[in-house]
Amino acid sequence: MWGSCSLVKRSIANFQQGEFDLLIIGGGISGAAIAWEATLRGYRTALIEMKDFGHATSSATSKMIHGGLRYLAQGDIAVVRESLRERRYLEANLSAQAFPLPFLFPVYRNSPTPRWKLGAGLTLYDILSFDRNDLADSEKHLDSHRWIPRDKLLSIEPSLPSENLLGAYHYYDVLNRHPERSNFDFIDSAERRGAVVANYLQAVSLLRHPDHSELIVGALSRDLLNPESPPFEIRARAVVNATGPWGESILRDMGVEPPRKIIRSKGIHLLFRRKHGNKALAVETRDGRHLFILPWGNHTLIGTTDTPCSEDPSEAGVTEKEAQDFLDTINENLAWNLSLRDIEFAYSGIRPLVSTGEASTYRISRRHEIVDHGKHRLRGLYSVFGGKWTTSRSLASQAVDTIARRTGMARSKSLSKSTPLVSSRFSGPVSAFVESAIQTHPGFAPDLIRHLIEFYGAKYTEVLECFQDEESRLSLLDFFPTTRGEICYAVQHEMVFTLEDFVMRRSGLGQEKFLTSDEAHSVAAAMALFTGWNPDQAHEQAEKYLNRWKLRK
Repeated sequence: MWGSCSLVKRSIANFQQGEFDLLIIGGGISGAAIAWEATLRGYRTALIEMKDFGHATSSATSKMIHGGLRYLAQGDIAVVRESLRERRYLEANLSAQAFPLPFLFPVYRNSPTPRWKLGAGLTLYDILSFDRNDLADSEKHLDSHRWIPRDKLLSIEPSLPSENLLGAYHYYDVLNRHPERSNFDFIDSAERRGAVVANYLQAVSLLRHPDHSELIVGALSRDLLNPESPPFEIRARAVVNATGPWGESILRDMGVEPPRKIIRSKGIHLLFRRKHGNKALAVETRDGRHLFILPWGNHTLIGTTDTPCSEDPSEAGVTEKEAQDFLDTINENLAWNLSLRDIEFAYSGIRPLVSTGEASTYRISRRHEIVDHGKHRLRGLYSVFGGKWTTSRSLASQAVDTIARRTGMARSKSLSKSTPLVSSRFSGPVSAFVESAIQTHPGFAPDLIRHLIEFYGAKYTEVLECFQDEESRLSLLDFFPTTRGEICYAVQHEMVFTLEDFVMRRSGLGQEKFLTSDEAHSVAAAMALFTGWNPDQAHEQAEKYLNRWKLRK
């Protein structure tokens, strides 16, 4: 069952009530998935995050759950098969966010990959996803690939350059509609199962056993929301470093030499008003890389770059030069003649890749690695390196297996393959669930119900409890249906402490566009009604958001 806790609350005191089985440092998708996996197995679990959950790479994705078609060209069949298997589990258990996404892969006479080779790759892709339709929801089924001739293709997608165009392959992957919400769903689901979780808690140092200095027994932590309060101890039988691109640096900060070299790769994404149709495009560039062009509401989302990066991941943004360089590549391959003025929003994420000696970050494997630091005389400390969103459940299952085996904890079977996350605890197709919800709540506008289910899934009824008056149902801004009631819910039940937390990772407002100064200050003023910010504090929150997410010089 889901336990007595119904909504996420932040309580520092809960971290000091006895010893945990696992203490996870890092609230991105790797840490969140490990917390979910561990609590499902009955282990007493704690998770701390130094900023907000999923604040960096895990929410700055291409919004896909995919098998990694391009990894086939690198011969990494094991990663592709693992990804395709995990894609199906996420379709089933993250059903409120994971949906089939049709792709067109155009082929030209001068394409780096010839038609026959791409066709063979897609055939292998279909074979490796032989179980893709072992799902109860028929609306989530994915067809095999097929060829679309040139003339029919141009009628479907007239924005494609027509010169030397042969046609396109049509195939399916899966959309992760709101990855920032999906990340929080893992956190929320783990907490409702009994995990103790908190954002804005920083691991200061590792705790060592007083009689055995090589044995790690927890971490000393600091509450960043209350800087005057003293650091406190969190005791645990195992500590998991799941800090993604901070994987090396946090170990060094705590006096541990990293056993693996992590390569940071930067991926930027640009958002425009809609430039193409309703199918995603996978476009191979002249140098053999790939652009992904996704339909995103009324927008076109284009990603991604893959370049070495030395930036602080928490401050990674997009500069005008980076955006222009990416625009040049886009315009060269799509002939859309886009400029910096056309960009509605730009964001970037830093991928943590386990170094393999490969010079190109684009070609480094996306395999994950689980390190037991006991082999380096630090028993009780574990790190997870590498990996990707799609395979986070698999990483979590393997990590918990390893920790249970090495620490002697009672072994238990993984349940995450077949247990829906809290937002997806409903039966049948999502469309039927939405229509039923509309009928169940005749006092609410159908569009509002659709919006709430899009972001909260089965939890939409909890959000409705915050709609106490007509004003709570009004949209905050005219371009997107986020309401005052959602601010109430986020502040009271989803550990939202800053404007950025709400705008970028709970509501989806900031994923639609870069807010203007007036819009940011308007939302901050609305949040002040629930957070208690005075006018100066609300102003500061708006300015922090604007400075953090603007396109940089």
